[in-house]
Amino acid sequence: MELNRRSDVTSGRVLVVADWTTDAEAVVAACVEQRERSGGDFALLVPAWLHGLDWVGDPAASLPCAHRQVTAIRRVSDSAGFTFHVASVGDPDPVAAICDALDDWPAEELLLCTRSRRTAVAHPMDLAHRARRATGLPVSLIRLGSTARPAGNRWLPPRMGHCARDQPHQA
Repeated sequence: MELNRRSDVTSGRVLVVADWTTDAEAVVAACVEQRERSGGDFALLVPAWLHGLDWVGDPAASLPCAHRQVTAIRRVSDSAGFTFHVASVGDPDPVAAICDALDDWPAEELLLCTRSRRTAVAHPMDLAHRARRATGLPVSLIRLGSTARPAGNRWLPPRMGHCARDQPHQA
């Protein structure tokens, strides 16, 4: 069953779904560009997305990462003079998080800001297709860079796992 959440009340409303691993400045820049192109009101959703093998453990393990990302994006958007009418953290399943957010803040369009991947190929089970099927809304996908690792940790492999890995461990 496909849900169609369009209505006159949602005219020009864009739900921005940002991965907690993306660069906050790039997310805001994409939103500013979208607003300049088509106007509208924006809400921000950061799902507590469990990447890779993270789903095996604690389903709430990425909540602190998602909260940090909401704070970072709000800070950047405030300094850029860009307003999100709502900013929230969502379910670890991004499609469930999107549906929950749309129940609270109906939108006309989804703007997905995800990590760029060299081998990213669109397929029927990717997030954009699943979100489009679940909501009936048009979906724009923007692939952005990941947040940078802190200086001094250059010997670590590329980021995988939780943002807590970037924090110093207590001995």
